[in-house]
Amino acid sequence: MYQISQDRLVAAIKKLNHHYPIVLPIQKDTEYSLKFFGVDAWVDNQWKISPIRTPQPLKSFFYPPKQNVTKYPQSEKQVEKLQSLVIIGSKACDINALKIIDKVYREGDYPDPYYLRAREKNIIIASDCLDAGKFCACTLMNSLPYPEKDFDLNLSAADENILIEVGSEQGEKLLKDFFGDIKKASEAQLAQRDKNRQSVIEKLKEINREFQYFQSHQEAIERHLKSKEWKELSKTCVECGICTQICPTCYCFLLFDQPSEKRYERIKVWDSCFFAGYSRMAGGLTPRLGLADRFKHRFYHKFDSFVTNFGVEACTGCGRCSEGCMGNIDLRKVLQELEKKVVLLEKIELS
Repeated sequence: MYQISQDRLVAAIKKLNHHYPIVLPIQKDTEYSLKFFGVDAWVDNQWKISPIRTPQPLKSFFYPPKQNVTKYPQSEKQVEKLQSLVIIGSKACDINALKIIDKVYREGDYPDPYYLRAREKNIIIASDCLDAGKFCACTLMNSLPYPEKDFDLNLSAADENILIEVGSEQGEKLLKDFFGDIKKASEAQLAQRDKNRQSVIEKLKEINREFQYFQSHQEAIERHLKSKEWKELSKTCVECGICTQICPTCYCFLLFDQPSEKRYERIKVWDSCFFAGYSRMAGGLTPRLGLADRFKHRFYHKFDSFVTNFGVEACTGCGRCSEGCMGNIDLRKVLQELEKKVVLLEKIELS
């Protein structure tokens, strides 16, 4: 653990930007959004750590919304070289989400070479959450508002200084090459960091005080796979798909081919299980014709089948889906309603 002043942190990021393109959460009015800067393109002297995660998920820099995956007839080099990208300010919910996507695109039977390349090349300088948003729910999903691992460096606020935690050999090298001679963090600074972290945890508990679950989410889903409750829960859904597009763990995709000069190219784009055509099969049949079925499938996948297949839930509690939903559907409330039904069923069974 090391300490650095705010001014020296900005100077170090500028030095990094002399060698790497960077991505930073930039404030506009009261909102923060991720912005890409090419080499030597960032000039801001006032940058500070964003209080919570941005609306845009981190996955978009590892698994982009649109990607050319091949051209045919094939060229000799199908996977082009990628310049490393330094992503600064990533929060724990997004970093944990990458570990979930890893299970499919990195550790599965058919690893995605483009995703693997980005995971190997891109550099993550994470940061603690300094606040909690209305829909943030990481503590409900067995996570915390600060990264514990899987980063190269992590930034934490402690009074007037920033604490830097090294999380990898790559991070150690970055610290040596770009941050200069910096001091180790004091015990008092570490205590202040821990106090700040606990303060955010307490705020999250207060925000989510009405959403304390007693059964596992998987049990609540499995007890209601054939329930009519799904129709009621999904009644305000407009099938826009925003919940899956801004979700940091959703990874469904669509492939299509299109002509390109004298060849053809294959394009990979984000898809959504909420779209009516997503599960359509040959002959036009679909196992999920109704909206309620597709709505149920999203929860079933995240909290049941993914747990069965990979041992973890496919949700990190970032709250983006609830925040962006045009139908005002709150994921926490859906899980709560299912749990209430489980408790009611248990009472009936006991009686």
